[in-house]
Amino acid sequence: MPARPDQLLSLRDVADIRERLCALPAVSSERDHWPLVQAKLHAHARSRRRIQIVSQCSAAASVAVLMLVGALSFMQRDPGMAPQRTGAATVAASAPASPLQDLRAQSRDLEQLLDALPSRPAIARASTALPIDSLEAQVQWLDHRLSVGTDSGVSPQDEQELWRQRVEVMNSLVRLRYAEAQQVSM
Repeated sequence: MPARPDQLLSLRDVADIRERLCALPAVSSERDHWPLVQAKLHAHARSRRRIQIVSQCSAAASVAVLMLVGALSFMQRDPGMAPQRTGAATVAASAPASPLQDLRAQSRDLEQLLDALPSRPAIARASTALPIDSLEAQVQWLDHRLSVGTDSGVSPQDEQELWRQRVEVMNSLVRLRYAEAQQVSM
């Protein structure tokens, strides 16, 4: 074979090509192959649709599992639903936790869930990468406001509102990161 397209073929190259072409299996011209091609195309489309359905169902199941884990961790923090303890631990557990402490605990739990997820892929889909980046920026901004707010004399209601916003943003971030991890694994 010539190294460049502008070179002429030698007689030996032409003979070699002719031999390879003759070695190819014969195709019968009597049979119409279009129905076979269509059947393969339809089978491929059905297969892709099944994969999409399975991936959507697994994403929905994973969100349900995350919600269940969140509900269970919330129930464990609620003193009324926690199992009864004895001794000094009973006194500490029976003291009602403030809403601010609950929000901080929820935020800490969401950070642990986020840390448990696999690291972000080097190549990501724009449908999840952009929202994840914006949510991470929101968390950073809320963290900045919370750290500056304690020094500048922010009222307890404002601080509680910032923690509530942080928990909501972290919850959304965990869901998106989990969906991103599911997309990468498929």
